[in-house]
Amino acid sequence: MRLYEYEGKEIFKKIGIPVPQGILARTKEEVWQAATRIGKEVVLKSQILAGGRGKAGGIKIAVTPQDAEKLSQGILGTELRGYKVDSLLVEEKLNIADEIYAGITVDHKKGMPVAMVCEEGGVEIEDFTARNPERIAYRAIDPLHGMREYDAINLVRHIRLTEKTLVSVSRIVTQLYSVFTASDARVAEINPLVITDDGKAIAGDARIEVDDNSIFRHPQLGDLRDQRIQNQWEREAAKAGVSYVELDGDIAVMATGAGLTMTLLDLTKDEGGSPASFLDTGGGLSKERMKNAVGLLLRVSKANPKIKVILVMARMMMSPPDEVAKGILEAIREEKAEAPVVAVMRGRKEYEKRAHELLKDSEVRLYSDIRAGVREAVRIAGRK
Repeated sequence: MRLYEYEGKEIFKKIGIPVPQGILARTKEEVWQAATRIGKEVVLKSQILAGGRGKAGGIKIAVTPQDAEKLSQGILGTELRGYKVDSLLVEEKLNIADEIYAGITVDHKKGMPVAMVCEEGGVEIEDFTARNPERIAYRAIDPLHGMREYDAINLVRHIRLTEKTLVSVSRIVTQLYSVFTASDARVAEINPLVITDDGKAIAGDARIEVDDNSIFRHPQLGDLRDQRIQNQWEREAAKAGVSYVELDGDIAVMATGAGLTMTLLDLTKDEGGSPASFLDTGGGLSKERMKNAVGLLLRVSKANPKIKVILVMARMMMSPPDEVAKGILEAIREEKAEAPVVAVMRGRKEYEKRAHELLKDSEVRLYSDIRAGVREAVRIAGRK
């Protein structure tokens, strides 16, 4: 889950990382009030969950409150990088002498966090790293010891800084690691970390991405995560505890596991079909989860006439067949959708047999062979 810049900066402030004076505004009147309160040139920064705002026109500089109000009208309510802009961070304009980059992420090869600094800030760091890997300094962090002050100093000394600035930047890198661990983050970065003309280091931006698997430890983020999913069906799926991605086809696909769902998508394409969704229920199925997943696709098919058929595959090695079958049947009965359901039931012999017995007299088109089930779904969709 990615946090907005203003949320990240609130976390930075609490832990002691310097940030510019800023006020969140949602209307042009609030923008004017914020700029008046700050009392100097301001930067209007679109609050969206994506990078590249400056290049896309989502960051503007205003000299007066009147300028700020006028500029905000051209940003608020517009779409930027696929997101609707409904708020702006009105922030004091800094006197920038230099910009650098500082970040903490996870090195999956080493299995530990890694701190990074770069003498070029305010750039797309992934692209910059690919072109100039020698200009990025890295330091792996032992989670047992954390980011010690001398670790940060040894890292930051690789980039060109005065002695005074080196110390303040090193302190910020240490604090950034504290943010990273306290937030259960996958990424915590400052890009740019601004060096002002009087030598101060200030976080010009804030990017924090919290690991979704740790949301249960941050209950205040749970509802926010669901609210920020713009697609209605993806939002419903998140609430139901399943993973859903909308695709541009006519065969809604779901299966009991991410790998199995990907296999089903590939087979559907191989047979000439076009998937309309990726829906992964995960393992450990219950009647409720199966009902929620199938019911979601049935509701999607009602809203999207392009969808001609729903293809479901359940692999029952541990999941009780009664739960799986009854979940499918209850979803069909309650939703009363017109889209036919093709189901491939596989697993332990006794489980597979039981699932077929429960579903044989229903309107579900049953298969044991995965390719036969996929071909039937493609045929119904009119692809063959």
